[in-house]
Amino acid sequence: MKVDDTMNLRLQRFSRFSLIVFVGLLLTACQMSDSSASKSDQPAPKTIHSGKVEVDMENMNFTPNVIYVTKGTTITWKNKDATPHNVTSNQGLFQSKTMSQGDTFSYTFKKNGTYTYNCTFHPGMNGEVIVTDKKADQTSAASTGTKKSETIAPLGTGTSGEVKQADDTRLLPYKMENGYKVFHLDAKPVYWEVKPGDKVEAWAYNGTVPGPEIKVNQGDKVKIIVKNDLPEGTTVHWHGLDVPFKQDGTGGISQPDIKPGESWTYKFTVNASPGTYMYHSHPMTDMLKQEQMGLFGSFIVEPKGTGWEQVHPGYQDEYTVVVNDSPQFGYTINGLSYPATPVMPVKLGDKVLVHIINIGSMVHPMHLHGMHFQEISQDGVPLPAPITMDTLSTSPGTTYDIAFTADQVGKWLFHCHITDHVVDQNGNMSGMITMFDVTK
Repeated sequence: MKVDDTMNLRLQRFSRFSLIVFVGLLLTACQMSDSSASKSDQPAPKTIHSGKVEVDMENMNFTPNVIYVTKGTTITWKNKDATPHNVTSNQGLFQSKTMSQGDTFSYTFKKNGTYTYNCTFHPGMNGEVIVTDKKADQTSAASTGTKKSETIAPLGTGTSGEVKQADDTRLLPYKMENGYKVFHLDAKPVYWEVKPGDKVEAWAYNGTVPGPEIKVNQGDKVKIIVKNDLPEGTTVHWHGLDVPFKQDGTGGISQPDIKPGESWTYKFTVNASPGTYMYHSHPMTDMLKQEQMGLFGSFIVEPKGTGWEQVHPGYQDEYTVVVNDSPQFGYTINGLSYPATPVMPVKLGDKVLVHIINIGSMVHPMHLHGMHFQEISQDGVPLPAPITMDTLSTSPGTTYDIAFTADQVGKWLFHCHITDHVVDQNGNMSGMITMFDVTK
């Protein structure tokens, strides 16, 4: 073979080799690029815990909200919020009591599986526990994230055009249409201030807790249009009012739940005697949560001919007191905790009518300082004869009318006489206390 032919052969072999090397390097670079991009798109590797693990309840979230553990691991939830929470298994495995700030709750997971849980007081506050045999796992964690909670309206939303009364409740306006008094209620998530600086999430009618007072006369024909801006179904029950079955507001029985974004019209004639009644949510599910979040209000029936803002005939002052023991708000009167509760003005010698509603889950003995009063009606029905007392034991779901004559000047407390309901953790007066300010 000639020298020139040998050189050409070597050059051809070198060129083929160089091309192979170049293509190989190019493919490697592409694979590295793809691998890098793929890794950057994936969540960080999950850590699997064992033994004992703490999950914090803080800023209306569970942190971490998704956690991997081995069988036999005990998880302890700790409430770091000032707002009460609870921990409830969606599979029915566990349910904590109402947890105040600093309280803890523990549960040991003994079987593999995926377990979800939530705080029933705060929609959108969810968590997940994934139990596995593996002690370590470098595979990618499923990207679950937290459920986006609903929009919460600012404090004061929905109250436009509603008269603020001296007992701090709002009076719901109406329009006359074809012989009916037409009222509008809008159930939606809002922020509510129990006392200055203590702002919590509420589900409320027209933005207030309690919802605005509906005041009608005996014999009125009413139409109440309820809009549902909640993230779940709801209804309204007219507690104590003997309405037709289809107007009763019992979810899944007298009507389907009102779906989110939809409205429902209730229509009936008020045949009840003058007195105190109420309205509250009564859906197929989550009735307890919805009431505890604030979906309730007073319904007052006056004698025929009484003006919308007129005091009940025969009295100079008329007030409504709604007592509640919701874990969302604590012990409150008209949605407020002392010292934010109303101071109700009274002139010396005035005859005062007070509508009392217990919408909570506990008995509250309400005691008046300085004067005795007469219980004159219960659940809207007049008593055969007034009963004179200074303390009235109010039961859940029950309404009362009491009357007294203001015969002494002073700031007279009206409060629950269970001490735990009227003091805070530092021993200061708080909670279920209000007062009548009697002046000359």
